Amino acid sequence: MNILQLMAHPDYNNQKRAANRLADVGLKTLQEKLNGQGTIEALNVYDPNNFIPQITADTLNLTNPKETSAERLKNHEAQHKLIKQWKSAEYIYIYMPLHNWNVPAKFKDYLDNILTAGETFKYTETGSVGLMSDKTTKVTFILTSGSEYDTDYRYVNLDIAPQYMRGVLHMMGINQMKLIRAQGLDIIINDKEEIMKSAEKELVGYISSNSYK
Repeated sequence: MNILQLMAHPDYNNQKRAANRLADVGLKTLQEKLNGQGTIEALNVYDPNNFIPQITADTLNLTNPKETSAERLKNHEAQHKLIKQWKSAEYIYIYMPLHNWNVPAKFKDYLDNILTAGETFKYTETGSVGLMSDKTTKVTFILTSGSEYDTDYRYVNLDIAPQYMRGVLHMMGINQMKLIRAQGLDIIINDKEEIMKSAEKELVGYISSNSYK
């Protein structure tokens, strides 16, 4: 059993951040659930020790890794390490805050590496086809936000991040995504701690309900 936990908060070392707090709860729950019977890999995309290549003209035009510069080869190898890690995971948990209505920039870089033709999808005469499946990969998306995006009429049309993630996953052949939210955290009349505890309860319950076999 391979599980991948992805964290994408720019303030990656601050455990008071809502997304980081939920990631910590999720990781501890997974460890208790598996009890040493599986592998959990954790990747924080904002940690400078984790190299996430940006898609540039060099990376796009790389055709023969054996005939390239050391810098371009480094990008190529890092990209395929990320792809291999993603494809080998049977359960993927993604934790992040909402940034300008979408995923944080560094996580977009991460997905640009993962969403690679011939690896996670392919082109055919009738259009693109995903090379992954709901049968082998289950994705849970844990999203935190200051406002309420699925209920407040001012923001429902800006609820882009979940739509974007579903679109990316669909491109890979993964058509189901569990969404867990902690939202309205910056609204003065809301009880932030109550919101967090509710999200933690939902997360723990969902992780505990999976069989991981």
